[in-house]
Amino acid sequence: MKPWCLMSFVAVVLLGCSETKPEGHGHGKPEATPSAAKTNVNLIESYVMAQKPEKTLSVAEVLTKAEGEKVVFTGRTPPENVKPFNTAVAAVILMAPQDLERDEIKTELACEEAATCAMCKKILDQYSIKVEIVGANGAVLPTSLEGFQGLKPGSSITVEGEVKREGKDKKIVRVVAKKFYPG
Repeated sequence: MKPWCLMSFVAVVLLGCSETKPEGHGHGKPEATPSAAKTNVNLIESYVMAQKPEKTLSVAEVLTKAEGEKVVFTGRTPPENVKPFNTAVAAVILMAPQDLERDEIKTELACEEAATCAMCKKILDQYSIKVEIVGANGAVLPTSLEGFQGLKPGSSITVEGEVKREGKDKKIVRVVAKKFYPG
């Protein structure tokens, strides 16, 4: 290897290693230490609404909203076998409580492979909203919401954010949220 190539490589490595990443940028998972867990809780707490809004939209209403509309809505996480919480980032699936109580949906989501089942995915695409809590830089917060203030499958969550539409027919709804309220 030529000396100038080696020196360029070393300079790039040193610059990359000395770069400080902003909190919440999503570069890897924090180490599982008590201090990292405390940092993650502190990170999430700054995105919690001071109080739950009195008036919110339903999941069904948000599913009809156009791309870019600002919304405040309340939904409930589906059962545990759907794996509604992303374990690496602050992302969660929310559905309308009345949809979760419908026999055909309840039966289908009871499937052991609900997180990967094609029929369950079809139901989730039609009746759920994928929510991502993002930081000021627009990146999804690098920590799970599961367990925060008791959040678990079946919990209600209120979200304030912007509607994004995905898929070839733009029927899949995602909400990029800046604030949320657990419970």
